[in-house]
Amino acid sequence: MTSLGSPEAESSPSDHGRQAGRGSRLARRRRALFWVAGGAALLAIGGLVGSSFVKSPQQVAADTAAPPPTVTTAKVASQILTSSVQMRGVVYPGTQYDVYPSAPESDTAASGAGSGAGGSPAGGGSAGPVYVSRLDVAAGRTISNGEKLAEIDGEPLFALSGRVPAWRDMTPGESGPDVAELQKSLASLGYYTGGDTAGFFGPATQDAVSLYYEHLGYTAPATGGMPMTDVIFLPSLPAKVIAVNGAQGQQPGQPFLELAARGSLALTGELPPAYAGQVKTGLKVQIFDEVTGIHATGTVADVGTATTITPVGAIVNVGGGSTSVGSAGSTGTGSTGSTGSGSTGTSGSGNSGAANPGGTPFIPLTVDPSQPLPAALNGENVLVTMETGRTEGPVLTVPVAAIVTTGSGTSYVTVVGTNGKQAQVPVTPGIAENGYVQVTPVKAGKLAAGDRVVVSG
Repeated sequence: MTSLGSPEAESSPSDHGRQAGRGSRLARRRRALFWVAGGAALLAIGGLVGSSFVKSPQQVAADTAAPPPTVTTAKVASQILTSSVQMRGVVYPGTQYDVYPSAPESDTAASGAGSGAGGSPAGGGSAGPVYVSRLDVAAGRTISNGEKLAEIDGEPLFALSGRVPAWRDMTPGESGPDVAELQKSLASLGYYTGGDTAGFFGPATQDAVSLYYEHLGYTAPATGGMPMTDVIFLPSLPAKVIAVNGAQGQQPGQPFLELAARGSLALTGELPPAYAGQVKTGLKVQIFDEVTGIHATGTVADVGTATTITPVGAIVNVGGGSTSVGSAGSTGTGSTGSTGSGSTGTSGSGNSGAANPGGTPFIPLTVDPSQPLPAALNGENVLVTMETGRTEGPVLTVPVAAIVTTGSGTSYVTVVGTNGKQAQVPVTPGIAENGYVQVTPVKAGKLAAGDRVVVSG
């Protein structure tokens, strides 16, 4: 027994065992509650996740349905429209002069450099080979009145202004239009100051010829005149040298020189036949060469018929040797398609072209340049833009996609109001350019600049 006032008796080992057992049972209960709560939480989360993948048929239909239609609109604009057609064009000499030299006559120079082997057709000399003693021009160079082109068998070959070809030897005492143009050409050079009757080869003309030969560095012909083998008359000078077929010490090619008169470059546009109905003479043309960067303008002068032949200009043979080309059919590196003219010493001219049987047909449009085309365009294939129509002032325009044409041929645009309401407005289409087309409402006032029209929907 425990006495009053004595210390509390210590617990026995059995008491400690009972307390430890109670603590262990409490811990087990807590762990059980934790796992039950965790499992419930996992089940709840799994249910939420699973429910997100399970949809009703109505929800599936709603999710897969097409989105509500949208309407794309554009503003009606007021502007000036210009319609145009583009094509390629070929630049070439309108008239090309092919020079065919012949052997000088044995009596044309006091120095004796001339050879009797050749001779002009007019002089009756026998034909023979000639050689280039000296070459004074090159391709791309411009020649002017009175300029020496070359030396053939020791005698000069020069160019003078004149429309009448050198068809004979001009000697003192003779008369004719060829003598008149010789006098005029020498007068422009300052050698002839008058004194003879116009067209008559008198002493004053003979003196002028002698002065001119001395200027070139040659002795005047013994006849006192001018041999046809020494001169070529060109109706338009200056002229550009297109090609030189020959070199010093060689025989000249056939033709020896190819010349194009200044301002004679021509342009022919190659219009696709589908656009024939839009073209007429007088339309304005823009010319652009992508290679040189040159811009030019012009107008349509003529509309041809469909062809596959590439156009070229007229080819005229000049010089004492051109007769043999017409009679003997000589060929060479020069242009073809020209013909001789008998004893005149020059050929007739004609338009010809390069045949292209397998080519795409086109309608040739002759373009009249506003100014002479630059020589750099010769032979170029250029871009030709032709203005086929233009509004007189600002007009109502809409994108091409805004116009709807019915099976009956009527057209309309759909106008969207501020409240989203749509209304069809009948219109008459006009000129189109760069994706826009002119529209005129059938009923005035039904369409205005700033209105919005449907372009897709």
